[in-house]
Amino acid sequence: METFCQTVQLYLKHLEDSVYPMMTEDQFALKLFPMYRYFVSVKLGVIKSLKPMLSLLLPNDDLREQVYDYIPLLLAEYQGSLEALFITQVLRQILEVSVTTSTPVPQMELHTIFTELHVQVCTKAPAWQQYSGQNLTEVVHCFIALARSCPKELMKFFLSQMSMSKEAVRVGTLTLIRAVVSADAGT
Repeated sequence: METFCQTVQLYLKHLEDSVYPMMTEDQFALKLFPMYRYFVSVKLGVIKSLKPMLSLLLPNDDLREQVYDYIPLLLAEYQGSLEALFITQVLRQILEVSVTTSTPVPQMELHTIFTELHVQVCTKAPAWQQYSGQNLTEVVHCFIALARSCPKELMKFFLSQMSMSKEAVRVGTLTLIRAVVSADAGT
């Protein structure tokens, strides 16, 4: 897929020099869109298929490391073309299974996870970082799982966010703290 996409970019870059029948960029895009949708649906299918396997993968040391190595790639998809809800659902699955199997996420991944999820809760976040209400519910569940597996680190993160000068960041942080405390009180 990567080679195909690079070839498409090269073709478009040198469209005027091409000896093949000429198409406008719009015509080319119309022909490629179905293939692009297929690639994205395959990618979503792979991501969604991870859930049933997590309880088998995380207890195994070697496999757990591979799953946790996937987290930065998953988080990078927030800036990509995948629906944020799917990304957050997979992340929630990883975090919840890590709690139930007592296999915490590596410390070096935590700050990135906290940051990527937190920005989605802040109501004054840039437009490209604002997501659906259903995604925000998933984000809250992620923070609840994080509070259960690494409460000290999460509280340090929350405290650092509370010292920010932006009101939206502080309000988002307080909303998350309330959700985490309410969830722990109910269990």
